[in-house]
This record gives sequence, C-alpha cells and structure tokens, in this order.
Amino acid sequence: MTSDPSADPGSALLEAVHSADWNETVRLLDVHWSTLISTRRDALQEAVTRLPHEVLVQHPRLVLAAEYLRRLSGAPTTTRFRGAPFPGPPVSLMDSLAQLTSHAAIARADGRLAEAADAAGEARALLDDSSALAREQLAQGLPDLQLQWGLVWEYVGDADRAVHEYVEAYDAAMVVGNEMVKVTAAASSAWIHALAGRGIQARIWLDKVPEDGEWWFSRAALPAVFASTMLLIDEFRLDEARSSLARADLSQHPERWPFHKLLAAMTVPGPEAAFELLSQIDGSSAALPERVTRQGTTGAVIAVARSILQSAAGHPSESRATLNALEADRDTLAGQTLLCARAAAEARLGNYAAASRIVSPLHGHALDAPRTTGTVLAVRAAAELHAGDHSSAAEQFARAAALSTTHGSFYSLSLLPREDLEQLVALRPDALPSAIVRRILSSAQSATVDPFVRLSSKEHEVLAAVLSTDSSADAAARLYVSVNTVKTHLSSIYRKTGVNSKAALGDLAVRFGAHPGA
Repeated sequence: MTSDPSADPGSALLEAVHSADWNETVRLLDVHWSTLISTRRDALQEAVTRLPHEVLVQHPRLVLAAEYLRRLSGAPTTTRFRGAPFPGPPVSLMDSLAQLTSHAAIARADGRLAEAADAAGEARALLDDSSALAREQLAQGLPDLQLQWGLVWEYVGDADRAVHEYVEAYDAAMVVGNEMVKVTAAASSAWIHALAGRGIQARIWLDKVPEDGEWWFSRAALPAVFASTMLLIDEFRLDEARSSLARADLSQHPERWPFHKLLAAMTVPGPEAAFELLSQIDGSSAALPERVTRQGTTGAVIAVARSILQSAAGHPSESRATLNALEADRDTLAGQTLLCARAAAEARLGNYAAASRIVSPLHGHALDAPRTTGTVLAVRAAAELHAGDHSSAAEQFARAAALSTTHGSFYSLSLLPREDLEQLVALRPDALPSAIVRRILSSAQSATVDPFVRLSSKEHEVLAAVLSTDSSADAAARLYVSVNTVKTHLSSIYRKTGVNSKAALGDLAVRFGAHPGA
C-alpha cells in the first residue's frame, strides 16, 4: 500500500527509495524538504545517500544536500563546511544557487571572506533577477540557502545585510513550515541586534524562539542563548549571564566559539579566571588559519575578548596592543566594535586625545548601532571632562545615558574608567537610575594611566635611545646630541613617569608597551 505523501512524507520517501523510484524520490525531496529536515532526518539522510550517480548528474544540488545534512548532524563534527564536488554543471536555478551557496560557505569557513561575500552576493542577485514562478518553485530549499547567506554576512561583519537575509529566511521558512530555519533565523537576528545594542529588537526576535524543539534545536537556538546572555550583561546581571551562557551547547556548532568566549570575557569574575580563558582562546585560535582569526567578525571578536581579559589580568599595554594589531572597517559592526574597544582602552590608560581621535570617524556614522553610538558619546564625554569642558561633558554623557536607557544596553558605559564615570554621574545625576549607576560603577575598572602619554616627542626619542644603549653617552651619540641634553630629557622623563632609575624606567616601559624592545 502506497503511503500518503502529505500525511507521512518520510514513509513515502523511504518507500520510493526502497523501490528505486528515483523520479518520485526527487519529487518528494523537492516538495517536502522542509518537513523532512525538521522531523524525519533519518528518512532524508537515507534518501540522499542512496541516490545513484545518474540521478545526481541530473540534479547536482542533491550532492550538496547530502553534505549539508552530514554537517548538520555533526558526523563527523567539524568547523568547516567541506563541500563535495558536483557531478556535473548546474541544470536549474536551484542547482546554481546551491553551488554558489556552497562556495560561499566553504570560503567563509576558510577565512576567505571577500570570496564568500562575492558568492553570496552573486546568489542573491541571481535570486532577485528570477521570476516569481521560479522563486515559487524554489520555496522548499530557499530558506536554507538564505540562512547561509546571512551567516556569510554575519562573519564578514555586515550586520545589516546579515539581518536582511535572516529575516527573509525566517519569512520563507514560515511559508513552507521549515521550523529549523525559522528558529535559527530568529535566534541569529536576535543575536545581531543584541550585539549592536538594539535591545528592543533583540527581545522581539527572542520571543519568536521556542523553549525546545526537535533534534536540531540546540544548534538552531545557540545564537538565542548568546543574545539572552548579552541582554543580561547589558543590565549587569552577571551571575544570571554566566548561568545563561552555561546553557550554550557548542558541540553542534563549534565555529561559534569566539562569540561564546567574548561573552565569557565580559562576565569574567577575576584575574585567575581571565588567565584561564585567555589560554582557552589562544588554544582554539591556534587551530584555525591565521586569516580566520585576523579579519571580519571572528577576528574582531577574538581581539576584543582577549583585550578584555588582558585588561582584567592587569596587562593594559597588552590589551591595547591586541586591539591595535588588526585593521578595523568602520562601515561594519565588527570594525566599529573593534574601534570602540580601542578607544576605551586608550581612555583607561588616560590617553583621551587618542581615544577621541579613534571614535571621531564613528560620530554620526553608526546611528543604527546604539552600542557603537553610546560608546562614542561616552568616550567624547570623558575627553571633554579631562579637557575641562564640563558643560559639554555633561551633555555628551546625558545623551549616552539616554540612548543606553532606551535600548537597555548599558555595558558600553562601563568601558570608561570608574573615576571618570563617577565625575560624569556627578555632573548629571539625573541621567541614569541610581540602581543602574551602582551596577555600572561596580563593573567598571579603575584607570591605569599610561605615564608615557605625558612625554613629548623628543622625550620619546630619548627614552628609546636610553633603553636601547648602555649609557647616556651612547644614547647621545645615537641621537647626535650632547650628553647633557640626554640627561636633561632623562630627568624630565623620570619626573613625569614617577621613577628614579633606568632599571625602573625599563620595567615601566615594558608594562606599558613603551620599551623599544617590546
């Protein structure tokens, strides 16, 4: 007796496979893909793995379907999307889109982000140029493809394009009943909004993620765990944030580990835990190609996480150096996050001029990213405070506080030194609720002022020469100046840095990254 495909597509698919009715097998795969992948993975996997070569030649996309299922099931678990070769050229629009999407996914996992973006962009253009009928025929497979395009843009660092693809994937999944893509797209949208500081939108998307689901749920809902954790961090409910993050299951999605470590760094309880987490990050990073860890969202997230931990462990110069080692694209959320972290690091070292210069290009440039804008305003407030313009400082701080209050994203305020925050709050005591002020101040670090910021350019030259040679006479010869000139500058350097010997000066220079041998 033939099974009713609409009532039980899994049984109908297996019946077609066992009877070697490959035309019916392909038809059922095309018509019921969304239902099968959500509820009958066993039937789906058996079907695609038993398709004969001649069928794969006629329908090349099914080669990628088999690989996609293998990756989703975690057998074997891998951080790479390893595509199988096509048995022939694409023969349909779906074949072309699947091939481009596979190329994009492989390039993304390998850190070839420009190549991944080109492939995802080409696939999107191909879809946009297709007819309404062609899009209707793609309905079953399209949500999975759009989800992969969103993931590419997320890792490239283009948050807006990522959210656009995730929203379209969610809508397409709603139409065909693809619960797995629907949950993944909602969770991923929530995470990007939370990372950007858009707490309102993040909560709207989190409400679309159920509490549990089928075999795929822990993988699909992982970004929702990240989003929930970020929202708790933004309210400085750190114990709850740690408990939330503990629910994250990376076993089915190991390439998401940098985001997990970033959130762990934001909630690290002390120096000892910071050292342990740094060791974990360094070990995980070593297993990846260098290009993966030095660009896009992954590069920025790893750098910011390491910087937070280095600062918590009492190494401010290493924290700054980590952030300065990467290029930052101000047009992407990843780049903005990196620049904001750099500015905050300079502010904590007392270098407010540098902090202000770093965020200046972002002013008015990231209005749709409240976390970026809030950090820019907070850093500018601190810079104005130290420049003696208390009126401007109060205004900038009030704007930062209002933005943070609207979106519930207060974490960016805690990036400033505690001493600055106390003064800014005193200037505008009405800007924030007292309970939030207490939480921010308890989370903020004290300033670790870089004593070398006060040195003139000539004093920096003398410093480098003195620490690179055996005597003042050698330093004078290197600089083509008199010994007395070197001694005069050296006396000024000692006074400004608070030390009185060359050995102590060398140790201090190493700590703050000012030693020529550092």
